[in-house]
Amino acid sequence: MRNTILISLLLMLLPVSVSAQFYTISRESELLQTERQKESYNRAGKDVTEEKKNKIMAKDTLTVGPDNQKKLEDNSQNSDRKTFLKTELQKKTDDITISENHLPELTIPNLYKEIIRNGILYPKIVLAQAILETGWFRSSVCRNKHNLFGLNNPRTGKYYEFNHWTESVKAYYTKVQYRYKGGNYLLWLDEIGYAEDPNYVVAVIDILIGL
Repeated sequence: MRNTILISLLLMLLPVSVSAQFYTISRESELLQTERQKESYNRAGKDVTEEKKNKIMAKDTLTVGPDNQKKLEDNSQNSDRKTFLKTELQKKTDDITISENHLPELTIPNLYKEIIRNGILYPKIVLAQAILETGWFRSSVCRNKHNLFGLNNPRTGKYYEFNHWTESVKAYYTKVQYRYKGGNYLLWLDEIGYAEDPNYVVAVIDILIGL
């Protein structure tokens, strides 16, 4: 009788125990599955991130590869060259502006430099001529007309008038020295009748000795 009662009790408790165990196993399975899903999602996200990272690195590597590196260097050199040319152009523009606004003062050193700059032959002789013609830059023709060499218009007989004495230096070549073909320059000046004074060449020599 007791055995029967024990058996009956065991049979009644068995389903509850099995059910509890089944629930526990099922719950653990669900949790395990959830953890696995999270891990899988994390791994997938990590893989995507790594893939993007690799693509970016590959793109960067391509960008700075040998050919592209040369392009970058060429672009940099071109940029530097443009900057250099722009700077040089600005310097030339500034020099022209300064030259136009601040023309050199009439002095013996400046006059001598201007004579050489214009490619005029025998610059010391020409310098002596300017000193003689202007009376050391004091004549009215020099001060009022900026004419250093007594240049006159053969048609009117009047002195040429210039805006600045440097124009007079240029005119010396275009109106006088362009005709010179060689030989003793002082004798040539006498031959072409540069001045009416027969002692003109001697006076030029006297000034040359004092320079």
